[in-house]
Amino acid sequence: MSDIGKKKNLLALVVSPTPTVLKYVVLLAILLYVFLPLAWLLLTAVDTNPGAYLKLPDGLTFGYIWGIITSKPIKSGSGQATHPIYMTNWIVNSLVLASVSMVVVVICASLASYGLSRLQMRGKGVLMTILLLAGFMPATAKILPLFRLCRQLGILNNLPGIGVVVASGSMGMMIWIMKGFFDNIPRDLEEQAWVYGYSRIRALFKVVLPAAGPGLAVIAFLSFMRAWGAFTLPLVLIRKESLFPISIGISSVLFADPGELGLSVDYGSIAALCILYAVPSVVIFYFFRKHLMSIRLTKIEVR
Repeated sequence: MSDIGKKKNLLALVVSPTPTVLKYVVLLAILLYVFLPLAWLLLTAVDTNPGAYLKLPDGLTFGYIWGIITSKPIKSGSGQATHPIYMTNWIVNSLVLASVSMVVVVICASLASYGLSRLQMRGKGVLMTILLLAGFMPATAKILPLFRLCRQLGILNNLPGIGVVVASGSMGMMIWIMKGFFDNIPRDLEEQAWVYGYSRIRALFKVVLPAAGPGLAVIAFLSFMRAWGAFTLPLVLIRKESLFPISIGISSVLFADPGELGLSVDYGSIAALCILYAVPSVVIFYFFRKHLMSIRLTKIEVR
């Protein structure tokens, strides 16, 4: 093909692109939309002169990440602390909140789903439907009653107590997931354990729960990540800055001086904190990715 023919084909492709070309253009636009903020985050965290815009680093440094690990306070461009709380405290608070929520969900959801899977009772289908609908209810719709209840129970500004509250928001869906795993475990295993003298409780802990290990891993991962990224409930139930999780801590830094938003923010430290914030999610997902593919939701049995 001559050069003139190639130019004509290229011009025709630009003027009237094929559906395949349009698909690639849309895909490229989506990739840029997703990865450009991540690129800014990674570059800003190691830039010696970080800023609010995407650019190549003037120099490389790991001082921001190391400063967070060693409890270095947030610094502004003028060298003064813009917030009295250390970023390391926020990480510890988020770990406490997510760990308590995970433990509560694993214990309660596994026991409740085992009972719903093995016991025959009237209204079980209605109960399962209520649990499912409660899980889809927006968190903001439950803010007022939860706040009043937490205030009456005295668990405001209490990280373990708030972890229990956060766990309650995902309990319904976790029960559904675990019931699907228990339904796929043959009852013959329990019956054989009973024949050998195991009680129902001992058979549950020695036989059934080990067989449902992938399900326990799934709900542990999902409940931990839900609490790790929780924002609305901690924002309402936590009033002390020393108890802020990372999600609230980052927002409090950005809005600490609304009159000069962005001028007193140390973007290097914030970007480093965001990277550390994402590390547990990536690591846990890597180890539990195979179990996540085995999620099965059970059917509703109306009785």
